[in-house]
Amino acid sequence: MSPHSTEAAVAESAHRWRLHRGGIVNIWQYAETTFDLDGGRAIFQGTNGSGKSRTLELLLPLCLDGDLRQLGSKGFDTVSIRRLMLDEYPGGPNRIGYAWIELRRDTPEGGEEFLTCGLGVKASKTSQSISDSWRFITGRRVGINLHLVGADRVPLGAAQLRELLGADCVLDDQSFRAKVAASVYGVPAARYGDLLHLQRTLRNPDVGLKVLEGQLEQILSDALPPLDAGLIERLATSFDDLESIRENIVRLTGADKALSAFLSTYSGYAFGALRDRAEAMRAAQQKLASLRKELASLDKQFTGKREDRESAQRTITELEQRESELESSIDALRSHPAYSELQNLRDREKLVESSRAAAVSALDTATRHRAQETRSAESVLGVLRRLAGDADAAGQAANRASQQLSTAGLGGATVPQPPPVPAAELVAETESVRTSPEPDAEPTPVERYQPPQLDADALAAQFRAAVESSAQAANEARERAALTLALHQQARELDAEQAQVAEIQRNARQAQLTSTEAAGRRNQAQQELADAAAVWVELARKWATEWPAATEQPAPEPPSVEDLINDRGASRTSREQARQSARPQLHEARRAASAVEQEITELRAEIRMREGELAELRAGHERRPDLPSWVEAERDPSQGRAFYELVDFAPSLSESDRAGLEAALQSSGLLNAWVTATGQMPGLTDLLASPAGPVDPTTGGTLNALLTPAAVADSPVPPERVAGLLATISTGSGTGLCVSTDGSWKAGALSGSWHKDAAEYVGAGAREDARSRRIAELEDELARLREAIGDAERRHAEAGEHASALEQHLEVFPDDGDLLTAQAKLATAIETAEDAERQVIQLREQHLEVEQRWQAAQSELVRSAGEAGLPAETQALDAAHRAAVDARSGIDALREAVESRCLPTLAELRDISLHHDVAVADRMEAEAQAERRCAEFAEQAGGLSELTSAVGGAAQEIADKVSGFERERAELREKLPQERERISALREAAARLETQLENKQSRLAGREQDAEAATTAFRRALEIPGLWTAAEVSEEPPGEPEDAAELLVGSDRKGSTESTVLNRLQTLQHALSGNYDITAADQHGLLTVTVTGEEGPQPVAEAARRVSERLGEQRGYLNERYQSIFADYLIRDLAERLRGQMTIAEDLCKRMNEVLDGARSSQGVHVQLDWQPSAALGDDIKQAIDLVRTPFANRSEDQDALLRRVFTDLIESERDSASGGYAEILARALDYRSWFAFTVRVRDTGPDGKPRVRRLRQLSSGETRLISYVTLFAAAAAFYDAVSVSSDGRGPLRLVLLDEAFERLDDPTIARMLGLLVDLDMDWLITWPSGWGVSPKIPKMHIYDVLRPRSGHGIATTHTTWTGTDLQRPDA
Repeated sequence: MSPHSTEAAVAESAHRWRLHRGGIVNIWQYAETTFDLDGGRAIFQGTNGSGKSRTLELLLPLCLDGDLRQLGSKGFDTVSIRRLMLDEYPGGPNRIGYAWIELRRDTPEGGEEFLTCGLGVKASKTSQSISDSWRFITGRRVGINLHLVGADRVPLGAAQLRELLGADCVLDDQSFRAKVAASVYGVPAARYGDLLHLQRTLRNPDVGLKVLEGQLEQILSDALPPLDAGLIERLATSFDDLESIRENIVRLTGADKALSAFLSTYSGYAFGALRDRAEAMRAAQQKLASLRKELASLDKQFTGKREDRESAQRTITELEQRESELESSIDALRSHPAYSELQNLRDREKLVESSRAAAVSALDTATRHRAQETRSAESVLGVLRRLAGDADAAGQAANRASQQLSTAGLGGATVPQPPPVPAAELVAETESVRTSPEPDAEPTPVERYQPPQLDADALAAQFRAAVESSAQAANEARERAALTLALHQQARELDAEQAQVAEIQRNARQAQLTSTEAAGRRNQAQQELADAAAVWVELARKWATEWPAATEQPAPEPPSVEDLINDRGASRTSREQARQSARPQLHEARRAASAVEQEITELRAEIRMREGELAELRAGHERRPDLPSWVEAERDPSQGRAFYELVDFAPSLSESDRAGLEAALQSSGLLNAWVTATGQMPGLTDLLASPAGPVDPTTGGTLNALLTPAAVADSPVPPERVAGLLATISTGSGTGLCVSTDGSWKAGALSGSWHKDAAEYVGAGAREDARSRRIAELEDELARLREAIGDAERRHAEAGEHASALEQHLEVFPDDGDLLTAQAKLATAIETAEDAERQVIQLREQHLEVEQRWQAAQSELVRSAGEAGLPAETQALDAAHRAAVDARSGIDALREAVESRCLPTLAELRDISLHHDVAVADRMEAEAQAERRCAEFAEQAGGLSELTSAVGGAAQEIADKVSGFERERAELREKLPQERERISALREAAARLETQLENKQSRLAGREQDAEAATTAFRRALEIPGLWTAAEVSEEPPGEPEDAAELLVGSDRKGSTESTVLNRLQTLQHALSGNYDITAADQHGLLTVTVTGEEGPQPVAEAARRVSERLGEQRGYLNERYQSIFADYLIRDLAERLRGQMTIAEDLCKRMNEVLDGARSSQGVHVQLDWQPSAALGDDIKQAIDLVRTPFANRSEDQDALLRRVFTDLIESERDSASGGYAEILARALDYRSWFAFTVRVRDTGPDGKPRVRRLRQLSSGETRLISYVTLFAAAAAFYDAVSVSSDGRGPLRLVLLDEAFERLDDPTIARMLGLLVDLDMDWLITWPSGWGVSPKIPKMHIYDVLRPRSGHGIATTHTTWTGTDLQRPDA
């Protein structure tokens, strides 16, 4: 990577803060550990569970922000400091611990400056809680001129630290962060919160996992500065004031959802049950009606069949009688002699009959051709008549078009008239023709009809000329229709504008009335606010008079009524002032209680220590002088004794000499020195006394004269050994050890002196006297300590009571709910009144503008109509337009009549005339053929006549009778079997009908009962309360059951089963338990559900409707309160803060790209970031983003309304989909970072040698990890670069914290990453499982291996330092 440095950056880097040391004292499993962080870069490595991550958490950023709830690297409240302090802690009732960080920087003058930041924690084992915590920032250095652990190895308490450093160095959490922000980073506390957010984001161990998963863009978004938590808290406080409304809405919403979910099933059940009963009723009624219809039909059929059978029986009787008569007559006639002569005559008759038939056929053919000729003539006449009708229709269309053109203001002379058509009449001619084959028949006169003659081609030419002439008239009609249409449309628009003018005038009058009413409501709201403010001020003053202050400082004066009216936040400010005023007193009361508690603890510890000592003394134990602090060995009585146990005073010594001699022995160390039989103890860390060389007699005496060996039972040191030792110690001024009875001593270059009132250890008598004196002293001290504990407990109770009284009094600060409601109501009333007044002005201006525009347009219309010779009235213009359109239609009808009717009819007339000529020729040929056939028949008929005369008339008469009787008999014989079969069928059908009729009649009573029962059941179901409403068919059931059944059966909805409803009923009862009672009952065989709530028992459908209505009312009221909150916070403060945060984010993105531009690899790999609104955003949110970028003073009311709507939708959507307090809901809903998205693009050279651009998802996993860390480091550097702009010129602490970093990266790659951090002038504290990652680019780095036993308590570290060239251990 290329270096990222400039001359300014180098100068700044030389004098910026860097990590120098850190430490943990008595927290978790640390006793007292100091970490060397000189140079600002360190690694903590170890196996999982070793404690490396916990070490990082206890150091940073905890020691720079002091927020114990942000201790865990995985987020808020993920690690409990209480558990770290108390779990597995074997010590006393309280535990105090510290964590601290020391920063160092070079001064411009060439010196160095240090700053120590840290915090202390006190945990109570009794209450299992953190009883106190404090933060400190000082120029002192821990272990050098600041000791956090006292001489008794107990960490200092808060009071002791405050006394040691001063009150201005021991701070609360907010003051601590503000001072760190100013001292270390030179930025405001709010901007420091953004920096802490970045550090916590990068420290999260999930970052490494997200890097592995390619979620770099999400990490970058998370690292951007979030919205100010203070603003969110203030806004959430306003929303929390609506909590009761929200809770009611939540309750109603839950009830509404539960009832709606249940109704979705129960509605189907109710509908299905009603539809089933309706279908049952209709089915029963249909079955009854069908049965009755079938009975009537069967009865009618049975009667008819019976009558038919009787009639058929009479017919058979008559036929049989006639058959008998015919048989008798035929037999009688055939026996006559003349009957045989007729057979010859019959043959000749057949021949004549055949000739006659031919003549008749020819005559018939001639007749048909004459008829065909007549029909042909009539067809010609019909076509001619149709042509005349078509021509007449064309003439009427021409006349109508001419008249309409005149009405439209044009002359009608241009419309052509169609040519005349000849009259459609036939010409009749009479002729005589043969129509009968009989020879003596006279010719019959017939009428022959001729159609009129005309020239079809000439007439067609005249029609075509008329069509061509109509084109000019059609163009004139079209132009006049367009003109009149435009004028008529303009006239209609003017009529609409005139109506609009009248409507706006009416609206303006109504708006004036509304404005007057709104002003009245505004005045009423102002009075209500004044009343509410007066009541609140009275309550606040009363509250102030009851202030339980321990000092003379009074409670803050509440705001006046005028302040409350003018400032909506005055009551909240007053509450906050009261809290701020009480905070020092409350803090002092708590501090006093804590100090007294500490005092009590210390007194009790001292009592326990004194009681233990007293118990030992009373048990006969002798006091022992203290060993030197460096003595570590356990003294074995079988090897030696302490010097004071082996000697006793000479009887001649006075009490004062004895006390002086013991003081000299004790202060020189000889008194408690260890004496053995041989004078040697190999490997013993102790103070030994053994005989030395003899004392020079000239320098003085020896201890033999003052002390004597004492008789000690079981002593391994013989008296001679003791005497020899005494003989080597001078009591004068020898070169060895010299002691004196005045308490002085000398040993070579060392000398000293001490004083004691009495001997305590030398000699059994002295030790017994000392024990007695100490017992008396301890008893006096214990009495004093117990008295002090009683006094301290009294002061602790008083301090606690005072603190509780302050807290309770703060809790009963007057509620401003009614005041806020009145303020919101007034704000709404003022806004409504202003809106109404603006509406009045707007409508008046709009009325004037519209009226002037209408008058100008009316004048223009009159002018245009006058130029065209037309009136300006709307109806007249409409009539002229219709006339022009009708004229055009008439001309089109004329052309249509000529082209589509007249000309085709003329062609048809031409064709049918030709067909008529063919028919005339065919008729003439048929008449000639008939004449020839009739002549042949006449000739043969004459011969038959002569033969018939010869046979006679009697034979003929007999033959005719026989033939007639035989024909009649044959007909009877054919008819009789048919009649007999018919009567049999009628008999069987009548029997079947009779049986069916009896069966149907037997079922009629049952069908009537079924229909009545089904109708009653359906009617009762309709009368069940709430069932029809639940079925959701119509609002009210119809009056008649048949109408209700029609509605139910006509729907295609699906129903639900009763078992499904019962299952859902259990869910409903569980969901509404505690607020509503749900009962189920059976009414008329149907399941009904009753909901009993605040309004009493109601059917479930009615209860659901009421819950939905109440939910709407509550949401409407909530929306009104939202409007007030939005006006105060969202539209002004929040939008401005969002604008600032987005500006900061854009600046950071720009700086990141600048850093990344300089962080190119040797292969030219270059990363670029783009931060734009997310493509998944809706158009409304995108518009809102643009409006947020606009300052509040430059936005219009409509734009503010859009912002209000968008913010409302975001908040309500988050509120409906998530749980938690409003602070969490608002933080998520209004998080601008979710509106934007980062896009990471990697520019490099492809395999083909050409530049290419790739997205992150197109990279390999290794490239993704490498690019991700490079980008994250650039983000951190950019943030610190931005902070440097506002620092004091010497640069802030540039720190990167990573937990479980660089997973799956090898050591060379890690070294490159750390080298990049060096190039970016970044310090770091990083944890990873193992590895080194060292390179010459890193000038110095500390590597700590964190070790922790699998079982047991304690933690240890090994320290290795990378010097830039090699690894060194400090203890090597």
